[in-house]
Amino acid sequence: MDEACPSNKSGPVNLRYFTTRKNRHNSGWQLSLESLFKFRNLQTLHFRYPYLSVYSLSISRLDLPPEIWKMTQLRHVQLEAIVKLPDPPRAEVEGENSVVVLEYLQTLSWIYDFRCTVEVLKRIPNLKKLGIYYDGSVFWGYHCLNNLVYLDKLEALKCFFYGESPSFLKNVTFPESLKKLTLVNGYIPWEDISIVGSLPNLQVLKLKGYAFDGQEWEPNEGEFLQLKFLLLENINLKYWRASSIHFPKLERLFIKSCRHLEEIPSSIGEITTLQHIEVHDGRGSLVTSAKEIQETQQSYGNDDLQIRILGIIYSTGWLDASDSFEERDNRSTI
Repeated sequence: MDEACPSNKSGPVNLRYFTTRKNRHNSGWQLSLESLFKFRNLQTLHFRYPYLSVYSLSISRLDLPPEIWKMTQLRHVQLEAIVKLPDPPRAEVEGENSVVVLEYLQTLSWIYDFRCTVEVLKRIPNLKKLGIYYDGSVFWGYHCLNNLVYLDKLEALKCFFYGESPSFLKNVTFPESLKKLTLVNGYIPWEDISIVGSLPNLQVLKLKGYAFDGQEWEPNEGEFLQLKFLLLENINLKYWRASSIHFPKLERLFIKSCRHLEEIPSSIGEITTLQHIEVHDGRGSLVTSAKEIQETQQSYGNDDLQIRILGIIYSTGWLDASDSFEERDNRSTI
């Protein structure tokens, strides 16, 4: 069943907002895309998949038509499927002085095999939210991800890897403007997380589904100085050797389905800004450590720290509604 919602009643010529919802397969979505891009006033395009998961994302492949580079009014392109962004027209074809810039475009996801070339960047200079997807082994030099640093208005980045990509962080340069980062899969070694920890404005970090690989994570002092929200989900971490000096501004900590993690370090409770710890589907010692942190803080007169313990969460994958750029759950997002 499809549901389309235009933003006005003046007919399709002036269509500015289009959303469609698929309950099963994405048959017909490609045709919808091709027909929609003739509406030059289109501002928002949202294809919704109500049960977004690692599986639905990987089978929902679409190709954006070349006309996207002429849609000067576009603000948000959010497709809950992976889409291939076509190469922009070459300058010698369209003329040096006729390069069309999508100056209003703020949201773009999920882009399959995203290449951060100069030709692409100069057309999307004001992008704030980007979701990218890579499948299998990748030659990172071809994708030019060191150029990502030039998207100096980018605030939120979501990266999904369908397979191991351990060298990703060594081949990308993040802009200092980045405030929210989500990594899913990848099997990146924990020693590379310092690249993330050094981001000066990072406030939200979500690590899902073996984003990092290894049993031990020992953060370095002087990193994650602005981090307020941390999610660890389905990570094969066993020993987390952290203390209050490593996350000095942390407010909310979520640990989901980390079945190997022994405990939350007791000194995490000493972070003066910490308000909430939530544990889903954790081993007994992990749950006990969370409760002990709360008891210790209460003995010091701190009754504000909230601890929430939940059982097994049944999920079809490591992507869910919270991975939409439109955050829906205020309890688990900032």
